[in-house]
Amino acid sequence: MENKKADRRDFLKTAGAAFTTSIFTGGLRGANDRPTAGFIGIGVMGSENLGVALQHGVEVKAVCDVYQPHLERAGAIVARTGHKAKEVKDFREILADKSIDLVCISTPDHWHPYMTVEACKAGKDVYVEKPVCVAIDDGIKMVEAARKYNRVVQAGTWQRSGEHFQKACEIVRSGQIGKVAFARTWIYSNEPQQGIGNPPDGAPPAGLDWEMWLGPSPERGFNPNRFGVYPNSYSYFRWFWDYAGGQITDSGVHMLDILQMAFDEAMPKAITAIGGKFWFKDDRETPDTMQVTYEYPGFVGSWEHRCNNTDGTTSRLMGLTFYGSRGTLYVDRNLYKVTPEKGSDLQASEMKRVSDPHPLHWTNFLECVKTRQRPNSDIEKCFRSSATCLLGDIAYRSKQRIEWDDQTKTVQKDAEKYLHRDSRSPWRVEV
Repeated sequence: MENKKADRRDFLKTAGAAFTTSIFTGGLRGANDRPTAGFIGIGVMGSENLGVALQHGVEVKAVCDVYQPHLERAGAIVARTGHKAKEVKDFREILADKSIDLVCISTPDHWHPYMTVEACKAGKDVYVEKPVCVAIDDGIKMVEAARKYNRVVQAGTWQRSGEHFQKACEIVRSGQIGKVAFARTWIYSNEPQQGIGNPPDGAPPAGLDWEMWLGPSPERGFNPNRFGVYPNSYSYFRWFWDYAGGQITDSGVHMLDILQMAFDEAMPKAITAIGGKFWFKDDRETPDTMQVTYEYPGFVGSWEHRCNNTDGTTSRLMGLTFYGSRGTLYVDRNLYKVTPEKGSDLQASEMKRVSDPHPLHWTNFLECVKTRQRPNSDIEKCFRSSATCLLGDIAYRSKQRIEWDDQTKTVQKDAEKYLHRDSRSPWRVEV
């Protein structure tokens, strides 16, 4: 334990020094040149990122997916702009292409760390989807790689680029709603009990390289739900521990990210969690019902999700509420609203979303590629938010109160195994 803590302290000292550097090492040939990009993973989110990048004038030189229908669709999207992108099934071709400035990684979560680190090593800036990792140790290496190779790495927690989210965080930080002792985050849904079903293992569909899709995760036979990356569905892979962390790392990371943004990137000190599969009758592994409690310095935060009840409303299905001594601030993707406490001189206020933060997030990323500044969702910030979600999973799976040491990035010895995952060769993350 002490040796591991010492190793982590050495990393943090090295990384801390790198954090202060501001060396221009961008691949862009001039301030007015169009950035060139490769897109890896072109499912639902990958297609959205591709479309937004094209709207920003990014020159897409290559697209990559291990599933032929996705690859063809991505090629067609680019072709509609009057250009042609090379279609490849092995992302290493994109990383080896020195004419490409940046990559967008929208693969299933288990691929994020390896691809991000290798992209940094190849001298490319990165836009990587959230959560940035499925094991905390791999996330640490992602931050280290970004700093070591002086790369701009923006993560897909795009709410940080939303004006009303930024304003909500300013209100909390300024003390306008008073002392916040508790903040709650959540997502609710009411879905059919059969869920994603229980299909048997079978042969992969035509055009899918299943072995490459699995990559660093354990070897398994093809199952439609484990793949689950279909054009008209919300990808199922996120409900299996090999590839993701369930609802908390998928949706919770967005809301917990804003909570930590409001408190100057605070990290919890202690985490407890309960939950289980109390509704769905399908083969998913992650809990359909869950409550996580976080002890932060000076306040308590929580996450909860359920899948069989929305409390009779079609609004406020995913949100965040800060409870202050002078008033309450509620924020979701559409608005924020301040409600004064009885007897408080705080004024009620509300701000609705003016513009879509996702394109603004890409605007911020591309600007930082030019200026070499840290982007709104810099990899270190999203790693911290991703780690907070993963700590909730660790508390749930270990059935323990988890004590997090943010200086050494460690937990108590009997829960250490959950910080790491073994990656299959040749996909081990090495900075």
